[in-house]
Order: sequence, then C-alpha cells, then structure tokens
Amino acid sequence: MATSPILLTVVGARPQFIKSAALTRALVHTEWTECLVHAGQHADDHMGSDFLVELGVPPPALRLHPCQDSRTARMADMMSGIADHIERLCPAVVLVYGDTDATLAGAMAAHHAGVPLVHVEAGLRSGDRSMPEELNRILTDQLANQWVTTGPGPGAQLQAEGMSPAGIVEAGDVMLDVALAVKPVLVRRRPPSWPGSGPVLTATLHRPGLVDDPERLQGAISALAQWADQQNGFVYMPVHPRTEANLRKFGLALPDEVVNPGPLGYIDMQAALYHATAVLTDSGGLQKEAWYQGVGAVVLRNTTEWTELLDLGASVLFDPAQLLEDEGPAALVRTLSKPFQAMPVEEAGLFGAGRAAERMVAALETWRPHS
Repeated sequence: MATSPILLTVVGARPQFIKSAALTRALVHTEWTECLVHAGQHADDHMGSDFLVELGVPPPALRLHPCQDSRTARMADMMSGIADHIERLCPAVVLVYGDTDATLAGAMAAHHAGVPLVHVEAGLRSGDRSMPEELNRILTDQLANQWVTTGPGPGAQLQAEGMSPAGIVEAGDVMLDVALAVKPVLVRRRPPSWPGSGPVLTATLHRPGLVDDPERLQGAISALAQWADQQNGFVYMPVHPRTEANLRKFGLALPDEVVNPGPLGYIDMQAALYHATAVLTDSGGLQKEAWYQGVGAVVLRNTTEWTELLDLGASVLFDPAQLLEDEGPAALVRTLSKPFQAMPVEEAGLFGAGRAAERMVAALETWRPHS
C-alpha cells in the first residue's frame, strides 16, 4: 500500500507559525502528511506553538535547539538539524515561509539534500540589502523550485530575476486567510489591559535600525507621548524583548500613557489592531494585518516589501532617520493623525481574498508522487 507523501514545513519565528496554520488546516483532507519543524530561531520564543494551539492547529512535531552564540552559529545548527530530519523522513518536498534565518536554513538544507523546495512569499523585495531579511529572500528564491507569491508584482520580480514562469504560483497571502477567519470574533473581544476609553494607538517597535539607536528610540518615544497628549488617549504597545533591553541600556522610560500588556497571542494582537485608532509599526507583517483589520499603519521604515499597501493608501512610510531631527517626533505625530481612507480588504481583491491556502494545496500536486 502506498504511503502518504511527506511535506516537511520549516518555521522559526512567530509570524511563520500563523502562516503555517492556514496551510495545515487546508491539508487535513488531502493525502499529504505534514511534518512541522520548529527551527528554534529565537530561544525565548515560547509563544509560537501557542499561536497554533490558539488557532486549532497541532503544535510542531519537531523542535530544534540551535546555538544562540551568534547568527552564524545559529544558522549552522538550524541547517544541520533540518538536514537530519530531511534525511530521516525523506519528504517529497520542503516548504519554507518568508524571510527569516530559519527560512534560509531550511532552503539550504533542502538544496543540499536534493529535495524540491517551495518558497511561500517569494519575490518580495524591499530594495534594502542592509536588512538580513532582504538577503534571506533573495537567496531562498535562488534555491527554490517553486515560488508561491502574494500577487502579480512579486511574480514579475521573479521573472525579471530569471525564474521560470512555470514554477511561479500566485496564491495570495495566507496571513489574510487567517485574519479573515478570526475577524468575526474581534468585535466583542478586547486584548488584555486595553484602555477603557479614548483613542488608542497600537504600536510595535523592534527593528535593530530603530531600537538599537538611542536617539531614534528616544524620538519614537517622544512621538508616542505627543500623540497621546494631543489625542487625549493611550498607546498600546507590547514591548519587544529587544526594545525592553535597550530601554534599560539607554536609561529611557516609556511615557505613563503607554500600556505594555506583555506578549500577546495572535487573536489578542488582531483585536488590538481591530480596535485601534491608528497603528505605528516597523514590522513587515503587522502593516498588512492592520489593513486586514480595517486600520491604516504608519511604517517606521524607509522601504517596504509590501508596496501594494502604499499604492492603496493602506500604509505610509516614515523614515526613522527623521526622528533625529528636532521636529521629527512632531512630524511623525502629524502623519499618524492623518485620516485613513483605503479600500476595505474585502473589496480590494488583493492577496488572494482568503483562499491562498487552497491554491497552495493545488500547487503542491506538482510534488506529490504518482504511482
């Protein structure tokens, strides 16, 4: 009797767990057996598996514990660990998401083992090669055998880089699949420690280019305080461990109007976006999720891989270098105060309209062995 083909999926950072949930659910009624490998990119990431449980999906079957002494040592350990599981399980195909170090480690391990590689969120480019994520995207796309894109723009980018059109699948964004699935429950749900009344700015800040620079971090904090004062409201900010460590290191304090609820689950984070007056973030994924939940985002970066959101008016860039100027924080507050007028996600027809996982399952048929 023929055995089920194995899909080995590599995840390593919190957003990837959420992305994987959509495909895992879609695979339930297929012949595929998925083996989810947690590459352990962040040693303190205890929430990734919690996200899956929260979304009704089993936690990873395998968990790596790579060395965290340096990025190079961690990458080598992740590659070695993933390679061991590829050799043991003999998957028909390896699938990776996005642009993390775990993504590239999975891609390298699959390539060296001669196993076909599917890259989800292929073809995205910010144009900023100083970001590790940008190099991870480019290198993973060079190693992939099939490229799953969120829309026509990334597909055109891949063709411009010499990828075969036959291997490019425009599926959409699996994050939208999940966001639309949970949206109905957000109306009555408030995340922990949510302010009782008044406008609320939901914020996340974690990128090294911002939070590792004391002057830029101070400028961002000043903007948060000014926004809360002008709006007579609050800032709701789950403080990232890197940001928290740098606040202590630089002797900086958050304003009293900033509520730090601590780490949030996926649904609580979506609720924080859904009920927000505005969103400030330097996250790639959160700028999309803000629009998915009906609010605009100011992105504290000078580039973004999600250019469709800029074209639509769902997000706007604010160069963090401006925070070094005397009027920089005030300029950021003015940007945050501008009205949001983007078309609702349900009407825009972008990113697969909630059916990305379904299209991905169809694309995997390319790699299913046929007797």
